[in-house]
Amino acid sequence: MIVLLWLYILLIVAAVILLPLLIPVGADVSWKDDIIVKLKIAFVPITVYPPKPKKEKPKKKKKKEPEKKPKEEKPKEKEPGILKQKGLSWLIDFIERAAQLATGALKFFFGRIIIKKLMLSIRVAGEDAAETAVNYGKTCAAVYPALGIIMGAVRHRRYGVEIAPDFEENAKTQISLELKARILILWLVALVIKYGIKGIKLMLEFKVKE
Repeated sequence: MIVLLWLYILLIVAAVILLPLLIPVGADVSWKDDIIVKLKIAFVPITVYPPKPKKEKPKKKKKKEPEKKPKEEKPKEKEPGILKQKGLSWLIDFIERAAQLATGALKFFFGRIIIKKLMLSIRVAGEDAAETAVNYGKTCAAVYPALGIIMGAVRHRRYGVEIAPDFEENAKTQISLELKARILILWLVALVIKYGIKGIKLMLEFKVKE
């Protein structure tokens, strides 16, 4: 009886430790006018980017003063998105860096990622037709091979990439992205155990240089 009791206790302890490790963690990324990144723990979504605007603290009431006409507030200009701030090169650098990690230091980690959906569409534009053609060629040469490496390293279900030039006058580069990726907390813990602090530093290498 005592042996069975201890066995039950060990099973309960093991379940308490192991079950949280089997919770999936995911990232849902969509990019049209601007990028939206949501982190999912189990089925709970948390918006990571863009950050929520901070709520202004209510001002303390002052003694009544003669009423003044309220000043007309100018509408705040919307901050430009990542594409306008850094350009298409930002996305290309990010994809190329991910490809390097997928075949190098983080090969073990990438092999445990499940890409449920990755649909990427890029319409490349330039100041004129010649620049558009050059930009288009550079984008294809960088994105297709790098994404091929990444998708070869992970497990994936739906995957599609389309890159096309836009020769229309005054055209602007447009990006459409939909990504749904999942991984178990177990493999995140394993990454930290395997590499220690180095594992965390490797993950931070995803940050593209300003």
